[in-house]
Amino acid sequence: MPATPNYTKEIAKSRAEIKKSKGEMYRSSFGDLEDGTIYRDPAGFKTPGRVGDNPSTLQKSRWQQLAETPVAALGGQSVVEKWNELQEKGFTVKDTTDEIRKSLDTGDWTLPLDIIPEVFIVDPGVTPMADLMTRVTTQDDEVVATPVNADPEPTFGLESASGVGTDADGNYIYQYEQPTYGDLTYPVLGLGMATRLSDKLILSSANLRNAEAAQEQSAVRGMRKKMEDQIIHGTDTAQGGDAAGFDGFADLADGSGTPLTDLGDPTALTASTVEERTRELIDEVEFNGAPHSDIAIVAGFDWHRLLRESLTDNVRYDANDTAAGAFGTALDFDGVPVYKSNRMDRITDIASTETRNAVYAVNMDATYLSMLRETSVQPLAKLGPQERIGVDNYGTLTAEAPEHIQTFSVTAP
Repeated sequence: MPATPNYTKEIAKSRAEIKKSKGEMYRSSFGDLEDGTIYRDPAGFKTPGRVGDNPSTLQKSRWQQLAETPVAALGGQSVVEKWNELQEKGFTVKDTTDEIRKSLDTGDWTLPLDIIPEVFIVDPGVTPMADLMTRVTTQDDEVVATPVNADPEPTFGLESASGVGTDADGNYIYQYEQPTYGDLTYPVLGLGMATRLSDKLILSSANLRNAEAAQEQSAVRGMRKKMEDQIIHGTDTAQGGDAAGFDGFADLADGSGTPLTDLGDPTALTASTVEERTRELIDEVEFNGAPHSDIAIVAGFDWHRLLRESLTDNVRYDANDTAAGAFGTALDFDGVPVYKSNRMDRITDIASTETRNAVYAVNMDATYLSMLRETSVQPLAKLGPQERIGVDNYGTLTAEAPEHIQTFSVTAP
């Protein structure tokens, strides 16, 4: 009986391999898109006008290019047409991928699941950060953000030497000032898993548009849930993050992972307290420099429910007419979208003496996912009658201003 296959040994890449092959990895997912392109922004967080058409349209354009654009190296067929033809002939996923790679003269082409329309957003009501957060291309294995931490300070006294200074000839001169820049580095990390396909037609023909492909849809959903966990909880394993993953809101809050306040017993939270604390979060992020229009709240289901209860009498929210509400996951609170995520603990699930972050306010223009390669199919060697595929992506959460992320924690008594 063969040993359990080791996914890590087969397709995962070390830090050195990512650095060496980052160019091919980028092209396999994004083609000729420029570095730093906003390619997905469904809620318009980084797009003027709040609801962004261009980034969302870009996803559709990339799919149409694969599905409709003739490729000379493929005999005039599009990539999708060639994929379907080979699958219908009985080629395995691995053989199909290898054949397209040879035709395109590249060693790292993959089937990009992220742009297949039916699996683009699997369940936005459960994983809002993974689904709606802006995604930006990066060609580097490390993302370096250089925010301005402090502006230069002008000086009064230009009409006299006092506070200004003089040069060697006694002429009045300005004092020299310059901005202070930060140097934040976020390493690109791989996220992936292997799965077996008992039906080789799962990815073939019309099923390439995967609405009915339960196994693949489940794999993509699993990736979404893991990404949501990491975006919110980061490396804090107690809260649901992965120590081997990238930093998330829990690590970055206020620049050091520090909550504003611990609110104590989560079961003692009231609607009025939640309303007051949500405003406090928004004000703190604004005070630190985030524009009001760029702030979003993400909370657990209980916090979200209590906030809704506090607003019912005042009729201060509308979950249908706001840009964020169009996704069915947010209410508009004082002009700020509030999302609920089921990857955050319910109040009743927090055990005695445990501490959890209950809610986050985030500047979504300065916080985004930098992706070297989006979620793709990686064919693995076939074992017996079953095909095996890997599903992976390479990216990291980039926070240009960690102090624009704020949180409140709760501790069960």
